[in-house]
Amino acid sequence: MARVFPFRGIMFNKSLKNQLGDFLCPPFDVISEDLKEELYDLSEYNVIRLENGKIHKSDNEKDNKYTRASNLFDSWLKNKILIQRNQPTFFILEESFEVMGKYKKRRSIISNVDLYDYEEKVVLPHEKTRKKQKQDRFQLMKTARANFSPIMSVIEDKDSNLINFLIKETSSDPEFEGLIPNMHEFKIWIIDDKDKISFLTNLFELENIFIADGHHRYETALEYKKIIEEKSSRRMMNLVSMNDEGLLLLGYHRAFSGLNDEKLNLLINKLKEFFIFSDVKWEESFFEANYSDEDKIIMVNNNSSISLSLKENLKSTYEALHSAIESVLSPDEVINHIRYEHDSEEMKRKLDSNELQLCFFMNALSKNYFIDMVSRGKLLPPKSTLFYPKLPTGLVIQYLNDI
Repeated sequence: MARVFPFRGIMFNKSLKNQLGDFLCPPFDVISEDLKEELYDLSEYNVIRLENGKIHKSDNEKDNKYTRASNLFDSWLKNKILIQRNQPTFFILEESFEVMGKYKKRRSIISNVDLYDYEEKVVLPHEKTRKKQKQDRFQLMKTARANFSPIMSVIEDKDSNLINFLIKETSSDPEFEGLIPNMHEFKIWIIDDKDKISFLTNLFELENIFIADGHHRYETALEYKKIIEEKSSRRMMNLVSMNDEGLLLLGYHRAFSGLNDEKLNLLINKLKEFFIFSDVKWEESFFEANYSDEDKIIMVNNNSSISLSLKENLKSTYEALHSAIESVLSPDEVINHIRYEHDSEEMKRKLDSNELQLCFFMNALSKNYFIDMVSRGKLLPPKSTLFYPKLPTGLVIQYLNDI
């Protein structure tokens, strides 16, 4: 169903490979202003300057973060800081990281993928997007004519053809490797063999593609194709097999603040329609609730901890919790009073210091549930999934002028 292609990706100059990790950054939407400053200080070539640069008070139509990114991108290409490959290739990324004391590896193929409207049911979303983020990504694409970060997507890979291919190919020495500060280790292989390229392109013709992380960027690419340039019909993606043991689908916690007592009581009473309440004593193990796909939530305030077990015939804890929240809070109240947290310990610390009123330590959705729901066109509640870890930005860059 899906059509994927090798492409003339752009990478940092191989002579700089010993420092390559210092040039990379997380995706734009998880970079705080403090982290942005750290990345600027880390290296003069850190890709944050292209992906999500600083905003200045003096910015205007001719000089702003988008024009500066475009000019710097052109300069780095001209001065061989960045180098575009001569021939179209696929890239293999292997990421190594530690989770709960265990060492894991996740492997993905980096390719260009044909753009499909969601109605075609080839590329499948699982969450709604917001206008502001898409406007930001659109302006960057339009000005720099490049995509600096990939979209993380997954395929079912029922016969394990993709994961078996990636495991075999990553047994040789990599082309690039390094350590990304504040993230993880990585290795890169180049696939330019014609037979291997043919194998991969044929493999994906039998697959749907499920967007894991990057809905805003995908929809921006669709908009760019429609408004700016019809021939810009492909988007760079990292494609991961659902059979990859290093593909972690974690839960996203919910934290409440600033609600009045009436609303809080209404919410608690509403939750009893969906969940069985059981008092529990706080345990350190609750910090790891988002690693388990058991349909159970731990609700915590300053006085108590309660286990919420899903009642029968309900789809998921996320849908049940979301239904309760939407019946009590208006959309504006949801935006103003709920945060989505992935750091369990930081959330508990804020609760203990009275920065938060009520926290829900969420479970993870199972991979099977994710595939089943999304295949049927179901959009999940906001922040239902955290595909961990986030992909690095800047390893491979897609040049739109080359499409």
